[in-house]
Amino acid sequence: MSDKSDLENRAIEAIWNYREAFAVVGRLERKQRSAHRSLTKALIKLGRATNGEDPRSLKDSIEITLAAVSRHDEARATLNEAAALMESARLTLAALERQLGYLPRVLKA
Repeated sequence: MSDKSDLENRAIEAIWNYREAFAVVGRLERKQRSAHRSLTKALIKLGRATNGEDPRSLKDSIEITLAAVSRHDEARATLNEAAALMESARLTLAALERQLGYLPRVLKA
């Protein structure tokens, strides 16, 4: 009976870990979408600056675009790392579910 209790406790912990990872990924997806929108806007402004349609200097547009690219890349990398952690938590949970044959009920926080 102790083995089953230990597996249930580990499964409950795995559920909490997955829930937390899922929430982090959700927040980071929103951050990445915001960075993507900023990058898109910066690229449009850069295009206008290169065509002489925007009075802003080309140098300023390039700097703004480079900053947007950096922000986008950072957000994407962070999201990828969090998604990998979430997948690891999911796999751990799935393995525990196979061992137990069910998932224990866990109350919402």
